[in-house]
Amino acid sequence: MLKQLFKALPILCIALVSAGVLAIVDSYTFIKMKELMDIALSGDMTHFKETAGVLILMAVCLVPLCILTAVTRALYKRRANLNMKRYYVKGVFGKNISEFHKENNAKYISSLTNDFNLLEVNLTDSIYEIGVCLLNFFAGIWMIATVTPWVILLALGVMCLSIIFSMATSKPVSGHMKERSNLFEGYTSYTKEVLSAFHIIKSNNLRERVQNSFNEKSEEVQQKGYVIDKILSYIQASENALMNLMMYTVCAVCGFMAIKGTITIGGVFLVVQGFQKVMWPVMNITEQLPKIFTVKDLMKKIEETLKNEDNYKETVAFKDFKEGIILENVDFGYEESDKILENVQLELKKGGKYLIVGPSGGGKSTLLKLLRKYFNPTKGEILIDGHSLKDIKKQDFFSQVANVEQQVFIFEDTLRNNITLYKDYSEKEIEEALKKAGLTDFVASLPDGLDTMIYDNGKNISGGERSRVVIARGLLAHASIIFLDEAFAALDMERAKEIEQSILALEGVTVINVSHVLFKDTKHRYDKVLKVNHQQVVSM
Repeated sequence: MLKQLFKALPILCIALVSAGVLAIVDSYTFIKMKELMDIALSGDMTHFKETAGVLILMAVCLVPLCILTAVTRALYKRRANLNMKRYYVKGVFGKNISEFHKENNAKYISSLTNDFNLLEVNLTDSIYEIGVCLLNFFAGIWMIATVTPWVILLALGVMCLSIIFSMATSKPVSGHMKERSNLFEGYTSYTKEVLSAFHIIKSNNLRERVQNSFNEKSEEVQQKGYVIDKILSYIQASENALMNLMMYTVCAVCGFMAIKGTITIGGVFLVVQGFQKVMWPVMNITEQLPKIFTVKDLMKKIEETLKNEDNYKETVAFKDFKEGIILENVDFGYEESDKILENVQLELKKGGKYLIVGPSGGGKSTLLKLLRKYFNPTKGEILIDGHSLKDIKKQDFFSQVANVEQQVFIFEDTLRNNITLYKDYSEKEIEEALKKAGLTDFVASLPDGLDTMIYDNGKNISGGERSRVVIARGLLAHASIIFLDEAFAALDMERAKEIEQSILALEGVTVINVSHVLFKDTKHRYDKVLKVNHQQVVSM
């Protein structure tokens, strides 16, 4: 994750150069103000006018410098945060399907929202702030050095003490930050679950129970935030007390030196301003350093969510499906003690049409997941054209198959993009897919046709239309293998038969249809009907 942040280093350097120039000009302005005060007390009008003119020019220069600094800071933040989020999203989509299915995807939502918000505040912002503070610190040292060098030693000593203090106090905060991240993960998961079951909660009068549970989880998250804020408040209060004590000491010493005539009144003003310019960065650094130290565990947690337990290297390219699929002595279970399929022997030929039936929970969808390369067998082997499916590269295999799922997902985009999945097809190809999926009349009835927007996973179209959109996707893909998983469950019988016949008429395409429904009218068009039950796959 840090490597992604370092990719924004060039922009960070530009932002810090801008901030450095601003700090120098600002400090030089104070030096000229010191001269102006001393000239005013001496009564030299000629030099007073010259110095005042320089000050006005410096004030004008500060305006564009402030704007440039703000813009470059924003550019750095945008680049750094985008780099980290892009890296994370790429890592999520690099996860194995089998491992992703085992986990609650709320952890990824929590990372992309809560955890990355913390990274932005506690890492991206803090790195920039510390850089700016160091520049202002040395600018303040320069201001003081023009009057009395000995105060510099005091400033450096204060900075060293503050850094040591920050490192010592960051450890308890770090542990609490990790705990809060875990609480946010559970909170996000629960919120997602509740909103998904909104109609069930309302129709079963569960509102009070859910609200009480929601309030408890909210209280846990807020309480942990309160503990963190309380610890940080104690730390900041201690730092402020130390800084104020040092500031009062410097003021008293400068006043004494002015009485003795060692420095001028303008010198007192400049030392006080310079010490403030030194103290503010020190206070800010001591506030920012604990934030940076606390993200270590958080970044480790984020990286852990991206790891694949199974890093098996796939080496076989797969550009064309030519022969068939063979399952040899295949066993599989999601848990070692719970075997779902055992010693499965099966041959599926290229261009064949296969219907897989069986009771609910009998293993139909599990068999399909193995054929789709979502999971690997725990024993035995699946061969495609003589090659182990485990060895075939995922992207090559997925490019040869089309999936029509029972669980439909619709992007918030146009109907065209939902059917083509952002790939280029001719209008003739699209029209043919629409016809076979039974969508022609539906598309014709829409005011904008294929350019009609579909919202929020298809809330503005019916369940049957959503299913047909997914079927059209599969037909349009020109895949060598089409996997259907309860694809007709949301359709009326006549429409389901019609679409099934269109799919079975595809020449040279292997169709593997998992369904609990068996239509007598179309059964004879399948090359084989397979039944999955009691861990076995048998031909009917």
